[in-house]
Amino acid sequence: MLFYFFIFSLLACFSLAEIFSLDRTNCAVIFLTFSFCLFLLSFLRWETGTDWDAYLTFFTNSNIWLEESEFEWGFSRVNELVRIHINNFSVLLFILGAIVFSFQSKAILKLSTYPITSLFILWSVSFGNIFFVRQTLSVVILIYSIKYIQQRFFWRFLLMIGFAMLFHRTAIIFVMAYWVYHLNLRPLTMALYILVSIFLSALIVKVMETFGALMGGIIESKLNFYLSDSDSTLGARASLSQIIIKGFANKIFIFVASVLMLKKIDEEDVPIFRGYLNLYFVGIVLYFCTISVSIALVRLSFAYDMVLIFLIPLLFKYIDSFYPRFIAFLVLVLYLGARLYIAITASFIDAYIPFRTIFN
Repeated sequence: MLFYFFIFSLLACFSLAEIFSLDRTNCAVIFLTFSFCLFLLSFLRWETGTDWDAYLTFFTNSNIWLEESEFEWGFSRVNELVRIHINNFSVLLFILGAIVFSFQSKAILKLSTYPITSLFILWSVSFGNIFFVRQTLSVVILIYSIKYIQQRFFWRFLLMIGFAMLFHRTAIIFVMAYWVYHLNLRPLTMALYILVSIFLSALIVKVMETFGALMGGIIESKLNFYLSDSDSTLGARASLSQIIIKGFANKIFIFVASVLMLKKIDEEDVPIFRGYLNLYFVGIVLYFCTISVSIALVRLSFAYDMVLIFLIPLLFKYIDSFYPRFIAFLVLVLYLGARLYIAITASFIDAYIPFRTIFN
């Protein structure tokens, strides 16, 4: 665990310097250095990270071109290409990691007010994506596509959606981001939608339970599977109620902070800030609409949730005074430290500790 918190501490120190003193050029150099180091970790790791056995088994069995599989077309073809011509799993990780970190780094440099801070947040909530899975590939492409939403280049945005779907089908849910981003939603309206989504989450479960009981047979058994402890699909050890409470605390904390700062945002940055807040708001609604049905369905909100790496740094830009900004940064460090600790210990702890590499 010290390994993860060592990187956390380094990023926290450089993030502090970025927010208070570093110019944009130095920030970019430091950010790219960290990103390159994380990229190295992403393909030099061995038997570390979630779904390792499943992906290694799939790679080992990818002996035939265009073979049908349970995975998406793009991910399957990359596996086949490397397996047939090179037959080295680390090379596959290198290629996939290059896709992840090229899109991720370009997106952060383009869209973030403080790139190092964005990487700091990303490390705390998802280990900087060094333990990428199929959806990680999809999400970083979708995050990159936000620049086309801002520029109103619809067909380029749609092309990115298609590319992301080659790695994970849930990317299709991000299509509505193109219109949601530009909405001028009132905070009170957002809050009401969030409350309704929480109510609907409980209501949907009751409706599905009733429907399953009426239909019986295979339909009832499948619905019972999704409504039962299907959180095991994501390795969660907490109960459903605990997961909902933690999710509520995480998301509402950032949402409320963003709404409180909305009036202080300069007119020039208001459309950007509102766009990020709108996307994050949709992620909250999707989360609560799906969490009680199946934790596996929460994946639909992942791309929207990731917008917090742009939203939080923009908040710091408008905290003018030194001491309030410093206190806010300390709160962020404590919050992210707790997020990182939970990420390590609450689910796949054996997949992360110890961190193994090909040199072990």
